[in-house]
Amino acid sequence: MNLNAFGKATEESIEELEEFLGFLLPEDYKEFLSKYNGGTSKVRYSKFFVKELNHEIPLDVLYGIGVTRTLDLSEGYEEFEEDMLPNSLIIGDDPGSGLIVLITDSENYGVYYWDHSFYFPQSSEEENTYKIADSFKDFINGLKNP
Repeated sequence: MNLNAFGKATEESIEELEEFLGFLLPEDYKEFLSKYNGGTSKVRYSKFFVKELNHEIPLDVLYGIGVTRTLDLSEGYEEFEEDMLPNSLIIGDDPGSGLIVLITDSENYGVYYWDHSFYFPQSSEEENTYKIADSFKDFINGLKNP
């Protein structure tokens, strides 16, 4: 993976995060946290494609556990909890103000791009969240490096 990792999250820290969130994280995401605990792209920038926007978006960072406050999974959750669907977690962002969200409920399961600042003209109050991948693993495998 082309990532400057933040380190490795322990099993205990992942379990504590799940307890804090009140829901379980997918196995592929827990494996990522245990290996990398988030990080920044080694190359500026790895990109992901948002089909509904017909646009490649650069990945800035994937958040971790117990890292700098602005890059910490629990901090992002607390900041945006009221604006998100249940069983959702902000796991990263782009260099602007778009957010990457992991949704774990069965109806909406997957990784999404949340254009919460309405950067793209297609975004509105009613629709500003776009599915990127069916799983975290699919999201990672779909990243394109320059």
